[in-house]
Amino acid sequence: MEHQSSCRILLTADRTMMSNYGNSIFYGFLASTPTRVLKYFPTAPLLRSIFDNVKSDSEGRAVIASQGMRRVESALVNYGGFSREEVVVADPRNIKGFLSESTRIIGISAIDPLGKGPSSSTFSGEFGWIHEEPYNAVHFRNLVLSRVVQDTRKRGTKVVVGGPGAYQFNLDLMARYGIDVVVDGEADLMFPDVAKKLLNGELQTPVIIKTDQTHVPDASQIPPLLGGTVGGIVEVSRGCGRGCRFCMPTLRRIRHRSVPVIVEEVKLNIKSGQTYPCLHAEDILRYGTTSIIPQPEKVIELFKAVKGVKGVTGVAPSHVALASIVTTPKTIKEISEILALDKHNWMGFQTGIETASPELICKLMSMKAAPFKPADWQIVVKNAFGLCHDNNWVPCGTLVINLPGETEDDVLKTAELVEDLYDCRSFIVPLLFTAFDGSGSKPMRLKEDAKTYHLELYRAIWRHDMHWINDLAEDYLKYNKNPLAKLSIKVIIGIVTGYLNGWVVEYLDENLKGYRPTLDNHATSGFATI
Repeated sequence: MEHQSSCRILLTADRTMMSNYGNSIFYGFLASTPTRVLKYFPTAPLLRSIFDNVKSDSEGRAVIASQGMRRVESALVNYGGFSREEVVVADPRNIKGFLSESTRIIGISAIDPLGKGPSSSTFSGEFGWIHEEPYNAVHFRNLVLSRVVQDTRKRGTKVVVGGPGAYQFNLDLMARYGIDVVVDGEADLMFPDVAKKLLNGELQTPVIIKTDQTHVPDASQIPPLLGGTVGGIVEVSRGCGRGCRFCMPTLRRIRHRSVPVIVEEVKLNIKSGQTYPCLHAEDILRYGTTSIIPQPEKVIELFKAVKGVKGVTGVAPSHVALASIVTTPKTIKEISEILALDKHNWMGFQTGIETASPELICKLMSMKAAPFKPADWQIVVKNAFGLCHDNNWVPCGTLVINLPGETEDDVLKTAELVEDLYDCRSFIVPLLFTAFDGSGSKPMRLKEDAKTYHLELYRAIWRHDMHWINDLAEDYLKYNKNPLAKLSIKVIIGIVTGYLNGWVVEYLDENLKGYRPTLDNHATSGFATI
């Protein structure tokens, strides 16, 4: 059924991105799951239900979509001069109804299209836990190579891929996937020009286009949302500026959007049914300043304004830097009071621990501990986790395995740091090092190439997560509105804690038998003052 013959530019993404995950955005990481698990796992049908399709309106347009796709939609309308009828955001199931002779561009947003990101590489693929293609890569390929997309392409429509995962493509891969254009970088200002050139036949394809500095938008140039977003994500800041060499966002300059603009986008999401906004920033505590030192009054103003919007049931940030938490502990307490947090109504966020090694911090991420010194990093982490525990903030902390120059002592220090965090309510995830620019250390397989000291770290992480998993899951599941997804998560956690836990503990104990690690410089145990 044809919805709108006037559609000139169709924007979509594969099923793993066009889903609200039962209103529990953290479950989106299950897209990194190896396909073998989905094929043979007893709860496979339930697990697939986590990727519930987004709702569509009466015209077939997606009611919610990924935040990045919504920015592109807005850029085309606000900066490119296209009408709302000419630019359509649609669920991949509905795209056929919008494709006609008028459609000249199919834009596909991608976060990890080839399964090469940190999470996918750790749990799937050539180097991960199970050597099989991850779910997200399979669904991206199924979409871009689908008959409906490629038949339209044969009629002259150009297939364009953009988003955080655009860096994974080269010209050879584009040919294999039937992609004409890859847009790599911030597309707000650049893509409207790219679209016009494609429509006018002025752009030779295939081509990879990278954003240059002249096309990096200021905060006021980031186009406003025109529709609701997956997870209720509202971008409050862009960039970071801490300069960690393995992290793309930290290499971008930091910019902050105004509170009134943010509030309007929260209201728009509420109209789309997203009542629990996620404030997206690389470090929410640095909102409103380009300095490494937070300005508490601006952060408090932001949280009060968003929490005060009619219909908001809760607020959470996407990322918070541990150094910022320690820098402004009173702000943590005040935000907790604004949001009325308690033991069972806690606020989760992502953060990077990465390593306990001062040497690696200094070499690869020298600003990560700022305003503290790299030598203080272990104390910063422990104090930050302690503050979070006391104020009902729950970190999901990442550790990077196989950092360039990593030594046995570095890994053992990190294992000891994890053990020191045992009593702090949190979740810790190991991720294999991946360099978006192709540089770095020699690739390492998570299991087969792990040294004994890596297993020591794995044991510390596993022990920590098994200590907290039931406690955290019980509270988090309250917000999942999809009964099948909720059941699936409960069954998965039951299998992990009841069966897999025994197997993992036995495997690690057997392989660590007789190992007596020694540290050159032990991590400071307990909590301390910097």
